[in-house]
Amino acid sequence: MAHVMLLKEYPDYASILALWAFREWYKTRTVPFDLVVKSYKERIDDTDMPVSWVAMEDGIPVGMVSLKKNDLWSRNDLFPWLASLFVLPEYRNRGIGDLLITRVKEKAVALNYPCLYLFTDSDNIRLNSYYAKRGWKFLKEEKGNDENTVKIYFYNI
Repeated sequence: MAHVMLLKEYPDYASILALWAFREWYKTRTVPFDLVVKSYKERIDDTDMPVSWVAMEDGIPVGMVSLKKNDLWSRNDLFPWLASLFVLPEYRNRGIGDLLITRVKEKAVALNYPCLYLFTDSDNIRLNSYYAKRGWKFLKEEKGNDENTVKIYFYNI
């Protein structure tokens, strides 16, 4: 059974989370890996956003998620953002993503935010369906940070 802890509890895993993020979202962009590692090391401090959580199962990291003040540069008016939800493929469909999302929702409530946002690639039907089934509502399409079209979703807490 997986459990979710703040990255602060497992600071040595910041590089692992950065590697997952780099492989999933940054390897085709001009963002260098060391910059991604630096950003995850900054998330170890949970006193301010961004903050990250790591899902652990049998003593190994299997997933991650972050809460960020700004995740979509063109929409600084929307905040905070659920970001970087990732579960290793062999651990998917076990509820780990839901556990991670719950931690972000709990933190947003503790910080008195009435709503959360996230974005997905517009053409990622599986991921868009995943969030819709969990109560996230489509807001609109926008240009993403890399100029590709993304779908913005919101969740009223």
